[in-house]
Amino acid sequence: MRRQAVLSGRECVILSYTSVFLPAACLSACGESSETGVWLRHGRGGSQEASLIESKEPRKIHRSGTAQSHAAPAHGSDTNHKGKTAPRGKKTKRNSFFSNIGHVIALCICLGMAGCAAAAVWACSYVVEATANDGELLDLDNIELSQSSVVYAQHYDTTGAGMGDWTQDVVFKSSNSHRLWADLEEIPKNLQYAFICTEDKDFETEHGVNFKRTIAAAINEYTPLKLFSSRQGASTIEQQLIKNILEDNSQGGLEGAKRKLREIYRAWGLDNKYSKDTILEAYLNTISFTGTIQGVETAAQEYFGKNAADLTLAQCATIASITKNPTQYNPYTNPEELLTRRHTVLKNMLNQGKITQEEFDAADSEPLTLAEEDTTIIQTTTSNNSYFEDALFEQLTTDIMAKEGCDKETAQKKIYTGGLQIYSTMDPDIQSAMENIMLNTDDQYFAAGWHDEEVAKLGDDDIPVYEDDGVTLKTGTMKDGTPCYYRKVRTQASMATLDFNGNVLALVGGLGEKTNDLVLNRAYDVPRQTGSTMKPIGAYCLGIEYGLFNWSSMIDDAPLYTADQQIIEDTEHPGQYRDWPSNYSNQYTMLPTPLYYGLANSWNTIAVRVGDTVGPDNIFNFAYNTLQLSHLEKSSDDALAPMVLGSQHYGVTTVQLAAAYQIFNDGTYTTPHLYTDVYDATGNLYMEADVTSYQALTPQTATIMNRLLRNVITMGTAAGVGGPKAGGMEAVGKTGTASDYKDYSFVGLTPYYVTACWWGCDNPYDMRKGLGLKSNKPCIQAWKALMEAVQGDLEYKAFPMSDGVVQAEFCTQSGLLATDTCASRSVGYYKADDMPAPCDLGV
Repeated sequence: MRRQAVLSGRECVILSYTSVFLPAACLSACGESSETGVWLRHGRGGSQEASLIESKEPRKIHRSGTAQSHAAPAHGSDTNHKGKTAPRGKKTKRNSFFSNIGHVIALCICLGMAGCAAAAVWACSYVVEATANDGELLDLDNIELSQSSVVYAQHYDTTGAGMGDWTQDVVFKSSNSHRLWADLEEIPKNLQYAFICTEDKDFETEHGVNFKRTIAAAINEYTPLKLFSSRQGASTIEQQLIKNILEDNSQGGLEGAKRKLREIYRAWGLDNKYSKDTILEAYLNTISFTGTIQGVETAAQEYFGKNAADLTLAQCATIASITKNPTQYNPYTNPEELLTRRHTVLKNMLNQGKITQEEFDAADSEPLTLAEEDTTIIQTTTSNNSYFEDALFEQLTTDIMAKEGCDKETAQKKIYTGGLQIYSTMDPDIQSAMENIMLNTDDQYFAAGWHDEEVAKLGDDDIPVYEDDGVTLKTGTMKDGTPCYYRKVRTQASMATLDFNGNVLALVGGLGEKTNDLVLNRAYDVPRQTGSTMKPIGAYCLGIEYGLFNWSSMIDDAPLYTADQQIIEDTEHPGQYRDWPSNYSNQYTMLPTPLYYGLANSWNTIAVRVGDTVGPDNIFNFAYNTLQLSHLEKSSDDALAPMVLGSQHYGVTTVQLAAAYQIFNDGTYTTPHLYTDVYDATGNLYMEADVTSYQALTPQTATIMNRLLRNVITMGTAAGVGGPKAGGMEAVGKTGTASDYKDYSFVGLTPYYVTACWWGCDNPYDMRKGLGLKSNKPCIQAWKALMEAVQGDLEYKAFPMSDGVVQAEFCTQSGLLATDTCASRSVGYYKADDMPAPCDLGV
């Protein structure tokens, strides 16, 4: 029954169960009979407020005619004729004393029980309010924890079809937390029981809370009695899980008691809502270890270099030992203490029947062997990530920003803590081989070309230049009058390899050992002038595609513009004009030259005349839109020099250049990409790479261009080095030298791969005059070494040959189809429906 009484100045609601805690004996102790009721008094200041709690029996008021304030005497009572009550006997002081003591004790009991009732009400109200959001925070089916993202790579098989197993390549982890989630079925039973037997042996049977241990722990905390050696002695796995998820770590005093109250309430609810397997899985993935390591899967990989599923019994016990005190039981700094703790964990498992004596003995005697780096592998990087992984991280950041409409910081947080599963295009074998080559030990491939460079301020990693005294920093003045210092710099290089499906298989963005993450990536981020590697992907392929030229078209080896026309100024002699373009030899034959010969020997005159016929605007549109060379600038690059000779304002990245040459396989262009799919932490597809694939050239044009580029290797500018011999497969390619010899490049193709390589200085510098480095031969040699390293075990494969292409003899004097009267002949490749006319020379 709910009773209410209106009090002066405020309302006091007395809950129905108050009567449960105030029995009749207690009521009499308050100075009233259990039959007459009790007055509970509340005082504030000088006022008195009261509420009446009625007894089960109504209060009796005897009436005689009119109501009186005293009961009328009954007939035969001991009352004299004057109305005075006769004495029944005198009470002793002793009886009065004990009666008062009893009343006091009963009153104390009543007040204590009332206090307990009030505390219960407060506790219920508090936990309900404090845990109001637990439905979301403790949703184990959709738990949101910081999880590191994992990148997977695939080893290509000997057919190059990419059908090898996916293996973990690298982990993108935050500086605060590193967690890899593992499903319970991936966690061995020994590891599960190592924790259960040590942390909560009654886990499988209790309901989230062990009240016996909780009461003992409370006594341990708030009384001089010590029933446990630490405050956490009563925590069940459910309670520890709650603390791990919510990071609710209040320890002592009132806050500690309130935390424990919240924890008990939550643990009870957690156990009622979820199965033990679900709770255990969440718990094993939220445990903290040394440093930023979170969860048993991460611990297994970090400490033992293997997945949790592959741990031995001793390793399971080791991992379960660390979490009690990661600092005290750090396997690297305190191995002896860890082994002692491991013995305890194994003993618990033995005593609880989870392992046999033989298993205990074997595991207890197993030495502690932690994962170590393989010293047989050449160290190419001291940073966490390779250049490929840096590029992948940057691309993921860009794509997540576009998908989520978020800023860069939010996108990177998603990568570091979102538990993404990223399936990359990297081939670890090619990446490793490329890194070894680009390590460039003892300048094996790329000469250093050390030289002084002006800088406004010296950086921490700079090599300063000193005066002759070896102490004073060398200083100077820049062209704009700004004071400067000098630093020593060397040449740099980059390389990237793709397959013909746009998959970036490997890339390296610098020479030497990589020492930091997210450093300058010259392969992926830095555009450079292409030089003559631009000729095939612009003028030549479109000239053939449009039917304007063929293999043996005769083109004048002569300047397009002469000095007399006063069109091209001579930059070395202001006010004067020059012939343009000039060849590498600065000479002209002034004779008709077949297209194939001009391309193989990279004669600028032939390429420019082809480009002039095709039109620089057509070349620009093809390069920018079809080949996706995004760094080209319409305002500055829509001209013959940038579009044919490769003197662009910015240029093209190494990856973009390799991707452009894909078209010389079967004419197909596919967007270069570093990953295919990304899945979220729950295994759902989160994002796919934005990849497009289309026919950029007809297969006939692609085949003819492929054969033209073959001449570069066999008789042209790369003939001095030649192609790779591994696998006996053909190779084709094109060399490139930019204006003033500031950039050297080469693109090489085999039936499996297309690779681009760049060599130069970070700040463009005349490599020929300033450093005496006169050839792009190092790029060719590095490519050749890479192909011989990665193609040796691959099955033989040939470039595709289009059905619409025919071989035919042509006259080397006229460029027309050879006839019986032609004295000099050679073989060329032509479109079947666009053959040259028969030669009529000598007829």
